[in-house]
Amino acid sequence: MNYQLELLHSLLKDFLHGESALLTTDGEVLAVRGSQGVSYGTLVTAATTTSKYLKLQEGDITLLNDPYSGGTLLSDMTFIMAVSEDLLWVTRRSLPEHVKIAKSVEEEGLRIPPTPLRQKNQLNEMILSAMQAHPACPGRLVDWLKEQCQDMTVRAQKLLEAIELTGFTVTADLIENYISLSRKSATQKISERASGETRVDIVLDSGELLRLNMEIHDGRVSLDFSGTSAAKTVALTESATYGVCFHALSRYYGFEDLANSGSFSILQITKPAGCWLIGKYPAATYKGMTCGAAALQTAMELALAQIHSKQEKALSSHCPLRFSLRHNQHETLLVLSGGEGAQSGEAGRNAHLPSFSIEQMERDFPVKFHRVDVRHSTGGKGTFNGGRGIVIKLETRAEVEAAWMTDLTLHRPRLPKHCTHGDPCEVSLEFDGAHKTLPVLGQQKFSAGAVLTLCSGSGGGFGKD
Repeated sequence: MNYQLELLHSLLKDFLHGESALLTTDGEVLAVRGSQGVSYGTLVTAATTTSKYLKLQEGDITLLNDPYSGGTLLSDMTFIMAVSEDLLWVTRRSLPEHVKIAKSVEEEGLRIPPTPLRQKNQLNEMILSAMQAHPACPGRLVDWLKEQCQDMTVRAQKLLEAIELTGFTVTADLIENYISLSRKSATQKISERASGETRVDIVLDSGELLRLNMEIHDGRVSLDFSGTSAAKTVALTESATYGVCFHALSRYYGFEDLANSGSFSILQITKPAGCWLIGKYPAATYKGMTCGAAALQTAMELALAQIHSKQEKALSSHCPLRFSLRHNQHETLLVLSGGEGAQSGEAGRNAHLPSFSIEQMERDFPVKFHRVDVRHSTGGKGTFNGGRGIVIKLETRAEVEAAWMTDLTLHRPRLPKHCTHGDPCEVSLEFDGAHKTLPVLGQQKFSAGAVLTLCSGSGGGFGKD
């Protein structure tokens, strides 16, 4: 990589934080960054959808959260800003999330299609007022949006100053060379490993079948989802599906820092019409963007482990347990991540304990916490054990309303011979001397004296115990 390409790569790395992307106004993707797999497809779609309907001038900012326009969860706001006449910056910033059990995306909350938020350095107060008046509008949304616009303006100016300070111009030739280098790097990293083909089936508890046929040859990856069923209650958008697949590949082969139009070209995906991986409006997408995306990531990692059998790794618990609690005017969400899978010579890492104040929770809600700890796992055993999940045990002191969702994939797929399954997510209830395991997805009120135990999943084990 020559000096100018290294400089461009460094600028992109320094500028893009969180879930974000930078594209040219002609649609060439320079870079995508993020920890969420869905971002690698949806951020690009958000920019192209916005450009299709709106002509952005330098400094203009557009907002959306509509999953069918390139958004993900309705609590995740996607901003598209023209940082110059040639560059579009897409960034995603989150409001508080809550478990949403709905039959359509319209029931999940305030859905915002591509909407001009700022034009000619002026905020669109009329649109902001209309959002604020919507009954599903999150509290303090308008003030929060104004804060994000101000922050984006400052950061965009710093990018332009950094480019000017380097003394070089981001030319079409420079972009073409950078894209070409990324494509060659991704192809080489894949070619250096084994080639082959395999099939993976995963069944969701809601009844959907995910069938993945993977072929890897000559540094290129083909994914065929023929046989995948139609949506019942889980739907994922086409751009989110692509993002999850690409992210899994780029992380496995080690080219996630070169996620752009060049490396995107190594992946080809075939999806049957009507399957749940290409959900159509107005299907609800909350379960798809969370549990559905996690199931797809699991399928990708399982397929890669089967093809690259010498680098087998047990499955990680990719889908956190989500538990919403509501009482009077207070509502909060606990997100309990799962443990990682083990591999040859290395145990899986335990899940991180969630960051929240027990004291504040007990002030806001009529609950008492008995335990917040790493889960004692019975699954995920082996020569190298899988990472353990989290356990939270709490008791209600008055009636509260709760909603929860686990990974929805308790029908376990077949594993490589050296691997074992970890424990699944679980929500259980003790009340009046009775104990029962609750469904993987639910919403109900609990009376005083109910004891709830929340357990996130553990990673799989590797090798014979």
